[in-house]
Amino acid sequence: MPKQADLASYFDIFLEKMAETTELHLAQLTPESTTSQKYTRHCIGNGTSEYGEKGWINYPALKRRYLTLLYGLMPQIVHIHGCYDYISSKVMSWSVQRGFLVVFSPYGGMSPHFIEEEYGMRTWKMILYQKKMATNASCVVVSDKEEEAYLINSKIARRVQYIPDPRDGDYVDLDSYTSSILRIYQKIIDTDMGVHLDKNSREAVCALLHLSLAGENERKPLCPEDILNLRAIAPRQWSNIMIFAMEQGISQYVSQGILKAQLNLPAIDVQQIEQFPALHPKDKNKLESGQLLSDNWLLKRKARKLENVEPVAKKICIMLFNLQYHSQRLTLSLRHLCDLYEVYRFENVDEDFLKNLLEELGLLTFARRINQVLSETIYLEHGFMPVPALDDRGTSIIRNNLIKY
Repeated sequence: MPKQADLASYFDIFLEKMAETTELHLAQLTPESTTSQKYTRHCIGNGTSEYGEKGWINYPALKRRYLTLLYGLMPQIVHIHGCYDYISSKVMSWSVQRGFLVVFSPYGGMSPHFIEEEYGMRTWKMILYQKKMATNASCVVVSDKEEEAYLINSKIARRVQYIPDPRDGDYVDLDSYTSSILRIYQKIIDTDMGVHLDKNSREAVCALLHLSLAGENERKPLCPEDILNLRAIAPRQWSNIMIFAMEQGISQYVSQGILKAQLNLPAIDVQQIEQFPALHPKDKNKLESGQLLSDNWLLKRKARKLENVEPVAKKICIMLFNLQYHSQRLTLSLRHLCDLYEVYRFENVDEDFLKNLLEELGLLTFARRINQVLSETIYLEHGFMPVPALDDRGTSIIRNNLIKY
C-alpha cells in the first residue's frame, strides 16, 4: 500500500469500489490489517513489517508463497500497481510465465519528466526491469497523456489504455474510474481468446469443426463424449468460442457444426464485443492452393518440380508450402487447416507417389507434423493421412504458432 496516508486511504476506497462488482484480493508484502469486508488481503512476505525495504530477500520463498496464492485463487486478471519496484517485476514475470493476464498501472512513473527527475537511478531501473514490465503486460493503464504518448511512441508497451485520473476534477469520481478499469479487464479477457480458451471449449471447437466438415454419408461423426461436452457448454463459454472462431476465421464452420448438432445457443453478437487489436493478426482467407505465397527463390526452384505432377498431389504440396509460410509469420489459422483437411478427406491421391514427392521437396517432416495438428484440432483419422503423423518439438512449435499472439 502507498506510504502516504491520503494515498493509502484513496487506494483502499478504490479497492472497495472494485470489490462491489467483482471478487478482489490484494497481495501485500507486509501483514497489514483492514476493516473492509469487501475484499481480502493476503501477505506474501515473511510476516515482518517493512519486508523488502531493508536487507536481502529470499526470492525462492517469496516466489513459493506468491504462486501458492496465485494458483489457489486462479484470477482472471493480475493487476500490478506502481513503478520501480523489483519485487513487482518478479511478480509480473512469475505470472506471465504461467499464462496469467497482467495489467500494469505505473501511475505516472513512466512519463519522460518523471524519469528525468532522477535520470541515473531511474534510467538503470528502466533498463534492468521496468521497461520489461511494461512490455510483458497485457495492458498498461495510464492517467497521464504524456506517459501514454511516451509508451506508444517508444513502443515500450504493446497495449496502452488511457483513463482520466479520478482526482483531477472538482470531486473524486471513483465510480467512472472503476467502471473503466473493469471494462478494460473484460476487453483483455475477450482479446487473444486462443491463449486462454478453456479445455472444454477447445474440445467443443474441434468437435464442431469435425462435424461441419464430415461427409454427408457419415452416420456418427462425433463420439458420445463430444456430444455430452457440447451439451454442457455454458453461455459464457459459447461467447468465448464464437470470439475464438472469429479470430481464427472459422466462424462459418463453427456455425455449420452448431446447426448439424442441433444446439440451442443464446444470441451472441461477436461484433459488439470490445477487443484490443491482435498483436499478430491471423490470416482468415482461404489457403492458397494454386501458387506459392513466398518469393523465396529456393522454394520457387523446388516448385518447378511440380509442373507436370498429378493435380491433387501438386495442390497438396503447394498448400503445405503455404502453411509453412503462414506458420513462420505467425499468421497460421485454423481456417487454413480446414482447407487442407477437406483436400485430404474428399480428394483422391496416390499416397506412395505423394510421400516420395514430399520427401523430394523437403516437405515430408512438416507434412507429418501438420497431420498431427490436424488429428488434434479437426480429428483427422489416420486412414485419411497420406503420411503418418509426427509429434515432436517441431509439432509443438506449429501448435504454438497457431495460437500465438
